[in-house]
Amino acid sequence: MLGLLLELVGGAVLSWADERRRARERKSSAARGERVGFPACVLGDRSYCRNQSLVHLWVTGPTLHVTPTEFPELHPSRIPALRLVRVRHRDRHTDSRLVQFTWGVAECRDGDRTVLIGCSPDSMQLLRSALAGADG
Repeated sequence: MLGLLLELVGGAVLSWADERRRARERKSSAARGERVGFPACVLGDRSYCRNQSLVHLWVTGPTLHVTPTEFPELHPSRIPALRLVRVRHRDRHTDSRLVQFTWGVAECRDGDRTVLIGCSPDSMQLLRSALAGADG
């Protein structure tokens, strides 16, 4: 029984460490201006929003694209420059079920419309950098 517990804890630690490593690699790639993708949900009343499914959001400098899969060449939709209003924690009462339990939500404005982007905390840092670059 102790051996099983040690295997489970060891597996969890290795998985966490691997995710941290991948997050550092994505951050480094984004800093070099390379295209970086991550799972997200883009919700709202615009043509690039996908209210029924998770997507992959692609960041290249201040430019954002959304695709239905992890392949950036498959049906990319460019997201226009958005104005970041605020970043908040997921609200289980008001946010879509697509927003994962540990994700944050970026509330953005596209003209007179609100667009919500949900993603992991590590990915939110990349998104915030891209949105700040689009403003400046």
